[in-house]
This record gives sequence, structure tokens and C-alpha cells, in this order.
Amino acid sequence: MSHTPLGEICVSLGILTPAEVGVVLDRMAQPGSAGLRFGEVAVGLGVLDDAGLSRALAQQFRLNLVPDDRVDKLQIAADVLGLVPTALMRERLLVPTFMDAERRVLSLLTSDPTDITALRHVQSATQASRLRLFIASKPALRRLLDRVVPQSAIDAVAAPAVPEAREVDPGDTLTLLVEPDAGMAAALRRLESLEGGEAEVVSEPQAVAALLGPDRQVRLFYRRANARQLDPYLAGWRKACARLHLCPIDAFGLSGRSAIPEDRGRSFFLQLTEFLLLSGESRQMDARARVRRTARLAHALAEDLELRPEDRDAVQLAALFCDVDELSLISGMLDSRDEGRRFALALTVLRQFDPPWDIEGLLAGVERRLSGQEAPGRDVRAEILYTARAAVRASVVDGGDPVQALGAEAARHDARVLRALAQVLRRQGLVHQVAAGGGGSSAVIVAEREAAVLTALEARLGSAGFDVVVAADGEQAAQLARNMVPAAVVANLRLPRKDGISLLLELRRHENTRHIPVLLITDKGGGARDVARGLELGAEDVLEKPIHPDVVVAKLRRSIARRPASSVGIAGTLADLSLIDLLQTLTLGGKTALVQVTSAGEPGGVQVREGQIVAAQHGRRTGEEALYSLAALEEGRFEVRFDDTGADNIHGQAEFLLLEALRRRDEARVSQGG
Repeated sequence: MSHTPLGEICVSLGILTPAEVGVVLDRMAQPGSAGLRFGEVAVGLGVLDDAGLSRALAQQFRLNLVPDDRVDKLQIAADVLGLVPTALMRERLLVPTFMDAERRVLSLLTSDPTDITALRHVQSATQASRLRLFIASKPALRRLLDRVVPQSAIDAVAAPAVPEAREVDPGDTLTLLVEPDAGMAAALRRLESLEGGEAEVVSEPQAVAALLGPDRQVRLFYRRANARQLDPYLAGWRKACARLHLCPIDAFGLSGRSAIPEDRGRSFFLQLTEFLLLSGESRQMDARARVRRTARLAHALAEDLELRPEDRDAVQLAALFCDVDELSLISGMLDSRDEGRRFALALTVLRQFDPPWDIEGLLAGVERRLSGQEAPGRDVRAEILYTARAAVRASVVDGGDPVQALGAEAARHDARVLRALAQVLRRQGLVHQVAAGGGGSSAVIVAEREAAVLTALEARLGSAGFDVVVAADGEQAAQLARNMVPAAVVANLRLPRKDGISLLLELRRHENTRHIPVLLITDKGGGARDVARGLELGAEDVLEKPIHPDVVVAKLRRSIARRPASSVGIAGTLADLSLIDLLQTLTLGGKTALVQVTSAGEPGGVQVREGQIVAAQHGRRTGEEALYSLAALEEGRFEVRFDDTGADNIHGQAEFLLLEALRRRDEARVSQGG
């Protein structure tokens, strides 16, 4: 699951400028900042205050914000406060405000909705069936705790008191590497010594507590594979150190830490590479679309085949570069050593940047496969890239049959990768159907002259669940609209061959396209005349540059939502699309739908209303427990009908419910050895 980045939310709320966001991101990119989060860095730099951070978090997680003045006036019953251990309230800034005794729902104030471990402890301590979260700022929560928890109760707590926040001298910062494997821990110590590092390497988790202290800021790195082994110690470590930052990583690399410790860091690098490669090229739209489609399909195949994160990145990066010779932006750079090679220009460019992955070896493997020098199956990464390129060139569509589309060539592909391709296409096809609302297309035709704007729109619309189809000019956009009848069209007013107004008029003249929402974009300084003319002729809206992609997404969703609803069912299997992914698609799209699930056990269903999960039933279970039970199913079938039964037995935020469902499902898989 993904969230809108906190920096982007702060800009939209007007509490940070883009320049200030850049300062925070630069600080986070510096050595020694791994594990720090955007909000805490922004507050530490003084560009964001606690009240602003609370507003942004409430927006990010769609939770209610309680202003400081209301927190200061809260009166909380002593029996409610007594439900949660005082140490836990103090350490994690969690304050219970009300317990619905009949439904066992606890209302809770928190400054950090991502602290799932603490929330689980509260739920366990109070035996609540569900938590209803509200956001409040840290200073307000501290003042509230000072007022409602007697000093005698604080003194009675055996755990050491958590000191008030203060400026921390860099010398107080401690970096810990916890590695239970003694051999690897010894290797890490040697690596730290050779590099002149100052991290403490510990192989016995019991020894960590002796290195902690209430006045120290500690960054503790550990491998995700060891998370369950270290979980029993976390509560004690947090009690001993209020400023403990946990930094789970996939693997230890240079400097003892992961070279790229966060998934978002890798994702940002790949997206930036893609943007730089493609945004400067406006003449070859077909090549742009093909490169992007190949990269996305290759990454999806790598995920489905459960490749290591670094191998997924290598495949996606190679997919972006392997057809770079079709883009004239960097022509004339060929290295003489690469003359005659299939991926000559890609190799020339990549060599200049010395990527951390063996892209040259990967492209060489694909070259051998294309020339028939190597049989299928030797390198699964090369097979993924080989198959993704072939599928895109054969115009395999989401939900389609790759074997049929590839024809006789299908026999030359690795069977395992072909099966994964069929699975990925089925899943993507189902996601697009659900995102479209049933019975309609999820495709959006985009015709824009400025390559940077086009790239940004492609990326944002794609992440919002739309199937983006790029048109090189107005004439091609009109032809595509007639052939595919998309969900919407986004077009610049000034396009070659047929401008945006002419495109709009043509679509309105034909019966099968007159209902298509058209969003027009005018260049900066286009003036009120362009806006007025577009609106008079039936455009959904006319936006003046610079535009924000999120605004485009919101307007498209609003326009598409006004189409006549279809109750035609969409059916599939949980093996093709998990219930969590299905519900996330529905909630992100603000849909109203009933999802019915059948499996070998008891039938069940989930009701989504305007993007919120409002009811669930699984056999005799109801409410959240039914939702979590259904989400854990690995096999079975589902059917989505865009109806509303009126049922209502869940009142939590969809984002939090799906996070909890995902946590429980993953926990169950680990306990079963899967």
C-alpha cells in the first residue's frame, strides 16, 4: 500500500514550500540519515512545527485532527485512563479518551498513526475489538498527560522516565548494527574497522540494552529477516531509550548498512532515471510509451517471480535503457567498443554512471537470447526482460492471453515466465476493470505537446489506476477515442494536426463518443478566452499551466463518477488479485461496491461505500474480524457488484483497516512458514 508523500501533502496544505521540502529531502539523503522520517527531519530543521506535522499526518492517513485548544480542554475519566499502562502512554504519546463498553471500541489520541507496535499493545492491554484513532500534536499530548495523569502514578512506574525532548548533540548519536548470526556480525565488525566506521556491532540482542540510554539518540539497524527474532526485545529497548529509531533493511552493505536502505529510495531513483530519459523527448511518443510499458511489465514480472529487490531494480533499469537507441535525445554518444552490438547505445550510456547492478551482463544475456545463441531458462532476469519486450511489441493487453498474442514465438519463451506474464496480465486487467467502476473503460487518452508535463501525467494517472494511452497529436487522439471509447480524454488546446477545440467538437458530434469527459489544458497565458470557449463547447474543465497531476486525477475521478453506474459484476480469483489489493483499488477510487467472496470454507462479503469499508461478514464473524478473516484467504473466488446493501458494522478508516489486514496476513504466512 502506498501513501501520498508527506512533503507533497505539506505543500498542498500550504505549510511548506517546494523549496523547503527540497531542503528536508537533501538532509535525508545525507550519510547517517537512514531510518529518519520526513516529518521528524522537517521539525528538527525548524521548517515545520508540531501543529503542522499533525495536520499533514491527519490528511495523509485520512484521520480526524483534534486541535491543540480542544486537547487542552479534554476531561477524561480515570477508569478510561487506567486501561492503558502509564509508561506506554508516556513513551509513545498515546491517550485513551473513551471506551464504548458495548462494542469494545476505544477512542485514542496519537501523534504517530504508523506506530503499529504501540497500537497493538494498547489494543491488547484494553482488550478492545477496534481502535478509533484521532491525531493530536506531541506538545498538546504531553500537556494533556501532565494534567490528567497524577505525578504519583508516574513515580510508581518501574520503567525509567522518558526525558523531555531536547536538542541532541551529534556526539550523543549512536549507530547500532544488530546481527544475531555471529559469523556475519564478525564480518561486519571487520568491515566497520576497515572503513573507519563508528557503529557498534552486536550479535547478542541481550547486550543492546547496556548500550542504550535515556539521553542518547540511537539508530538501530537490523535485517528484516531477523525481525521476529528481535521483536521480544523491542519494548524494553524503547523503555530504555526514548529516541530509538529502528531501521530495518533487506541486507547489510557497504558501511555496514544497506547502500539503499529504503524501498522508496530505490523507487525514487528509478522514477527519476525514467523521467530524465523520457521527458526530453517529445517527437517519438510511440517509443516513449513502449519503453515505459516494458519497464512496468518487467518489474511486475520480477515481483511475481519473487526476485530479490536488487534484481527487480536491475531488470526495471535495463528495460528503461535497452531501447534507448530509439530516442534521439542522446544520439551521437556511441562508444566504438559497442559498434555492432544490439544494445550499443544503452551500454555506452550506462558505462558512464557505473550502476551498482550488472546491467551490462543482463543486456548481454538478452542479446544472446534474441540471437538464438542461448536456450531459455539460464538467467530468469534476462528471461523476464526478453519476454516483457516481446509482449509489448506484440501488443499484449491487460487481461489478454500472452500465448495467443505471441503466437508461434511463445514456444521460444521460458514457460515459468510465460505463466507469470499471464498472471500479471490477469491481475492488471482486473484492477483496471474495478478502477473503471464496472462495465466501462479505465483508459485515459492523453495528448500533450510538452514532454515533461506528459511524463508527469502518465506517471500520476498510472499510479491512480488509469490505463494511460498517449496520442501524438489531436488527429490520433480522435481516432483512438473512436476505436476504444475511453473513460476520459486529456488534451492540450494547441496540438498539431487537430487542436484541442477541434478534437472536442469532433467527439461531441459522434454518438459513441459524445459522453466522454474531455479535460483541456491551456499553456500559461492562454487567457480567459480559451477557458470560456472550452467550457462553452462542453469541456469538463480547462486548466491553465502549470497544472498539478493530483488535480487532474481528482477532476477525472469526479467526471467518471457521474457516468451512469453499472451493476455488472466483475469476477476473478483471489490467486489473480488478492482481496487486500482489490479493496485498495476500490477505496482509492472512492467506489461503492459489494465484494462477495466464496472459498472452500464459509462465504463472505465486504461492503465499500464511497471509498470507505463499512461492513464485512464471513460465516458467523462480522465487522473487522470478518474483514481480517477474509483478507487472509489465499484461494477462492470473488465477485464485485457496484451496489450498496446498506449494511454497516465497521467504522474505522479504510487505510488503517487495510494496513492491519496486511499485517495479520503477513504474520500468518510467516507462522505457517510461507
